[in-house]
Amino acid sequence: MKLLGLNRVEMLVDDPDQAEKDLSSLLGGLSFEREPAEGVLDCRIDWKAGIEIVHPESKEHPVGQLLENRGEHIFTVVFEVENLDDAKTWVIDHGFEILYEFDNGTEQEPASIKQLSIAPERTHGMLVTLLEKGPRRS
Repeated sequence: MKLLGLNRVEMLVDDPDQAEKDLSSLLGGLSFEREPAEGVLDCRIDWKAGIEIVHPESKEHPVGQLLENRGEHIFTVVFEVENLDDAKTWVIDHGFEILYEFDNGTEQEPASIKQLSIAPERTHGMLVTLLEKGPRRS
């Protein structure tokens, strides 16, 4: 597995508007943009700072239940890898459990994002996501 570096830190928050204001004030005028997310999540990212604010729109959503049970916290740390298939083999060969996989590719268009999340039991409670970025879709 070839690790390319830290992509972003995702923060799970109760109030995304307030979190955006507070982080922007603290770090000097961040510029968050909304990103489409799977399910019912409000996601806002400042790519330069590497911070993503995540807020579930529903308490019934698994992420909503996590927020209810654990409160606001660093939700996941995302690392970029060169090849997700190689990373997946590495993760499995080293005894880690894959919690979730995502690939937004179709038969007509290759994936612009492929990622997998590793169960936090062996990562000391931190949800680690490995990400392979392809060409951005228009």
